[in-house]
Amino acid sequence: MSARHVRATGAGAAWLATVLLAGCAAPGTRLDWKYDHHLGCRLDEQALGRDTLYFGRAINGGGEVDDAAWQRYADEVLAVTFPQGYSVVAAQGRWRDAQGRLLSEGTRIVVAIHVDDLAADERVRAAIAHYRERFAQQSVLRERGNVCVTR
Repeated sequence: MSARHVRATGAGAAWLATVLLAGCAAPGTRLDWKYDHHLGCRLDEQALGRDTLYFGRAINGGGEVDDAAWQRYADEVLAVTFPQGYSVVAAQGRWRDAQGRLLSEGTRIVVAIHVDDLAADERVRAAIAHYRERFAQQSVLRERGNVCVTR
């Protein structure tokens, strides 16, 4: 048997021993966190959806969505869209338009954690459409994801 064959066999045996011993890990270690859920959520966590929405404040044709107009929209639309609650962060957004110009505007970022089902998706889409129509917006950026939540 060559020295190379002995080294390869030894490395294979070491790998196999590591894999087999991992199954004997003490309860409560990270190995216990693996479950069949597609997100890998632990038993004390709930799988939910997260929407992050970016609402520009500049109105096409001039002006800006002021604080009072934003508050009315939030009370009338967002409170219904996300009845369990949401967070709003004031930000400054930057992007390139179709002509390649770098633009900047005040932005409201809304983050909401909610049950991820078709009804919620329809409510979010309606809230975006409502904002676009009410404030003459080209778009509202929507970022979606799945999260594991503890409360």
